[in-house]
Amino acid sequence: MQKQILISLVAIFAVFGAIVEVLGHLTWHLSPRDPKAIEEAGQFQVVLGSLVESPEAGLASVGPSRAPELFTNVEVPNSAPTTTVTPVHSVCEWTSDHGSFSESPLLAARVQASKLPTVEKRIPTQPLVVVPPDQNGPYGGTWTRLGTGPKDINIVEARFAYEGLVRWGPWGKKILPNIARKWEVTEEGRVFTFWLREGMRWSDGHPYTADDIVFWRDEILLNKEITPVIKRELKRAGEPVQVEKVSDYVVRFRFKEPHGLFLKGLATGLGYEIAREPAHYLKRYLPKFCGQAYIDSLAAVNGFDHWVPYFKTLREWRNVDLPRTWPWVIKEPPPAQPAVLERNPYYWKVDPEGNQLPYIDQMTFDVFDQETINFKAINGEMGMQGRHLIFDNFPLFMENTAKGGYRVVKWPSGSGSPLLIAPNLNHKDPVLRALIENRRFRIALSYAINRQALNEIAYFGIATPHQVAPPPLSKYYSESFAKAYTEYDPERANALLDELGLTERTSRGIRLRPDGEPLVVYIETTSLNNRALELVAADWTAVGVKAEVKEKARQLFWENQKAMNHDFATWGGADEFEPTLDPRWLVPWNDSSIHAQNYARWFRTGGRQGEKPRDADMLRVMELYRQIETSMDPEAQARYIEEVLDLNEKNLWVIGTVGRTPSIFLVKDTFVNVPEKALAGWSFRCPGNTAVECYAIDPTKSSKGDRG
Repeated sequence: MQKQILISLVAIFAVFGAIVEVLGHLTWHLSPRDPKAIEEAGQFQVVLGSLVESPEAGLASVGPSRAPELFTNVEVPNSAPTTTVTPVHSVCEWTSDHGSFSESPLLAARVQASKLPTVEKRIPTQPLVVVPPDQNGPYGGTWTRLGTGPKDINIVEARFAYEGLVRWGPWGKKILPNIARKWEVTEEGRVFTFWLREGMRWSDGHPYTADDIVFWRDEILLNKEITPVIKRELKRAGEPVQVEKVSDYVVRFRFKEPHGLFLKGLATGLGYEIAREPAHYLKRYLPKFCGQAYIDSLAAVNGFDHWVPYFKTLREWRNVDLPRTWPWVIKEPPPAQPAVLERNPYYWKVDPEGNQLPYIDQMTFDVFDQETINFKAINGEMGMQGRHLIFDNFPLFMENTAKGGYRVVKWPSGSGSPLLIAPNLNHKDPVLRALIENRRFRIALSYAINRQALNEIAYFGIATPHQVAPPPLSKYYSESFAKAYTEYDPERANALLDELGLTERTSRGIRLRPDGEPLVVYIETTSLNNRALELVAADWTAVGVKAEVKEKARQLFWENQKAMNHDFATWGGADEFEPTLDPRWLVPWNDSSIHAQNYARWFRTGGRQGEKPRDADMLRVMELYRQIETSMDPEAQARYIEEVLDLNEKNLWVIGTVGRTPSIFLVKDTFVNVPEKALAGWSFRCPGNTAVECYAIDPTKSSKGDRG
């Protein structure tokens, strides 16, 4: 009887949430529904269930993995692999017997007009060869993308052109060469040496050499006005990394102690931060090279009170004069509508036939609100995109594929859960903090969530109850952790809350806190997951913890988290597929660890700021992460990671909801070389991990022609 009442309550809240959504998205929900499309949504579980093993293991080895290869002098194959398990790109090195180079007709015309050197003079002697998954070429076309603001264009560097020394492969299991063609690790993980590509050039034609990376360290990283705080990842034993120019095309990084995560960091975001500073251009605007008086006057002329903010704008993506190593470089920045990026004539990658990449001529960004973006997506007005697509519209995406001339690509996510709930372990209210710090309270709230109802209502039944744990594709997957406390068991939740002494209730059934006040909590969100959270709030209220959902604009949301003014906050997982890359939910690691920000500050500053955890298990995961950072033994690292995961399973510092939800992308039928499956995740710079430079637009692939 009690369960029937609870189910009825959930249904009531679900209906209420649906009414609210109808009022907000009337046009969407009055559209006709194709039963076949909705049925396909339910088949996602089958599709994802087959992805237990990554096919990347079948690719040619083109770089070091986590294994002992880290200590070897890594060479890359000089020919493309003859067989692959799945259609994803691979890379290899160019040799003279490959033949000559070719280029886009647009660039060939500029060469003919004497506006560019020949392609042979623009490409390195050893370019990186990208082997497309489907076909070579053709050249041409525009990649249309839609964003909600100018900052969306900045993702070009973060996700599409993260041109660091190395990159992640499409399945997040191999580190591939990129700007560096090979590397070696010596002195027990203290020294990392990289060989660059001879003849590689910036987008303005100036040579790219070791001088650029030394410049980054000496003039950007160590300049306290530009870089007030050096990232933990770039220091060891309290000292910043040393960078040495061995020759024009060999650069060496040296740390005070072993750095077990340096290569992985380079393959993520750290890599392009290090490799993106053109010394020949930026020296013109640094006081050390141009004089303080000159740069001060130049800053003033451009409307700045100080030279540093002016210098930072010169390094931004908006600056059309800033040389880049990207496939496409900014030509018309905002407020141009659309903003336009055009092909880089000095791009340093080719396909197996010697055709200079990228294939696509240009990329454009139009700015609209999110609902308009989804309308346009359904109408087939974007090239390849997942950003800003609302998952609730999945049935509409599926039923309009033929009309819109696109396909829906579903990539497995590297994250443990698309929707997690982070309790504020550093709460300023001592009474509420004492409850939140008690693991039985957190576990009770987890048992109170009806994840099956949440899955059916908010995720079309395609998800699985899941904590913020590594997903099944990960080598660290543990079913025990993934399923811990995910059963819907309100009786057990009530019993745990009673054990905490929360037995007194109001006339409405809300439990009283130890200080006699009603136990009311707020769940803060940026509004994209409102329907699911209303269900969670109803479940918690049903066991006597009155919960209300608060929507906030993203900036206000983060300001509130930074000030630690929240009770509970929501976000998504952080690529727990590889827990060392962004362990924010497993170890209080940085300001993104919104469940324990004061602990994270204590950890990152070595105890100079923040608050030392009182929980021995919390201190232990911090110590384990330090050991992971300094260990070069893959087996030891794995043991430390597994202990971190075990302690998270035991304590449930963050509450997951469901997992195994795919990341969806709409891809025009004319787009080729976009894999049907790859690992999606911020840490892997998706879709950059699929080599977007080899995406191409082939009008013959669709009767609708090229509208991408």
